[in-house]
Amino acid sequence: PHHSQTTITSSLADFKKAKEELNFKAKISLCEPFYDDDAYNKIIVSHIQGAVKDTDISDISLIFSAHSLPRKIIEKGDIYEKHINEHVQILGKILKEQGLNFKDVSLAYQSRLGPVKWLEPSLNEALVKCENKKALIYPLSFCIDNSETIFELVIEYAKLAKELNFSFYKVVQCPNFSDEFASFILEKSKNAREFSL
Repeated sequence: PHHSQTTITSSLADFKKAKEELNFKAKISLCEPFYDDDAYNKIIVSHIQGAVKDTDISDISLIFSAHSLPRKIIEKGDIYEKHINEHVQILGKILKEQGLNFKDVSLAYQSRLGPVKWLEPSLNEALVKCENKKALIYPLSFCIDNSETIFELVIEYAKLAKELNFSFYKVVQCPNFSDEFASFILEKSKNAREFSL
């Protein structure tokens, strides 16, 4: 849903190379970033709501977890962090309008690797600072569950939450192949622009 040179731009370059090697002649359409799409954000909020159905959320911290990037990539003009911050603001507003009043709503980053400076705060730091020991995690930068949502969030960070004596730790699934997300992507593809390589 968000643009980054490290994902979208590099994937399109790989696709262009493969297309040329295979002499592939199909018409290609490209969906623009859709983090600010009302329909998409309603799906996210409904999944968050479903994850805490019949639960008092007034003392639960909602943490949006996004894949981190090295700070130097952002400093070179990558707009990913801007998209992520805007997305959290949009979702925070919708949550309030829907009466989903979590103790607090914050943003953290996961999947850091190596010694360079990355976007912060890390999810590790966010969990350590979570005084109420209750957190609902939403994997903001992913549309489909994968090793970084399931292994990292559901296994590794759950282990950390247990070590920190959390009484509530839950990860909301990505939209994945839900009917509403499939319908959203189908509708989005109707308005996609033709992609010329």
